[in-house]
Amino acid sequence: MYKTLTAAAGLSIALAGAAAATPSLDFIIDGNTFTQPFSFTNNSTGGEQIVGFGINLAGTDLVFDTATGGIPNSTIGVPFTPVGGSGVTTGLIGAPSVPDGATVFSIAFNDFGVGESFQFDIDVDGASGSPVTVPGNLMIGATAFADFSDGQRVTGIFAAITGNSDASGFMATGITQTPAVPLPAAGWMLLAGLGGLGVFGRRKRS
Repeated sequence: MYKTLTAAAGLSIALAGAAAATPSLDFIIDGNTFTQPFSFTNNSTGGEQIVGFGINLAGTDLVFDTATGGIPNSTIGVPFTPVGGSGVTTGLIGAPSVPDGATVFSIAFNDFGVGESFQFDIDVDGASGSPVTVPGNLMIGATAFADFSDGQRVTGIFAAITGNSDASGFMATGITQTPAVPLPAAGWMLLAGLGGLGVFGRRKRS
């Protein structure tokens, strides 16, 4: 059974000068999520599709553990894997090959409509190999971005959730124009200075 991780309150950011069109996405990381997929949902109000998404773990002392016997964990590594047919539903364009020990990745879509969710598995561990169980609160400070079909990019950071000590939720920090450069470079040049739209859910082993 898959668990959809949804933000406690829907993300809603009004675009300056743009009437009712609000590109938005929901995402929360709650508890030990190793056995559950990451999941985020397109909650845009003007029909905008999600066309790109990326996560950056820089500053959290965490890395993606994607190879068994690799860095940082010697026994378990889970590569990026779409879950439950959501890659087909949302029009995932390929799937990234995330190097073991990497801190960033980005993906693209061509059919990610309002109300649809994308789910994926990937393992996250401490950069030194510990901890191997990563609850949501350890993701605080991670960043992410989401690009929308109207040319807007929502960026944000994972922040603490009041009353939930082992969780973090995506908090938007800004909306800009989508950079006119390839997605990975555009995403991480911006996130290095700001913080991205962190729609990020975590799985973790018990």
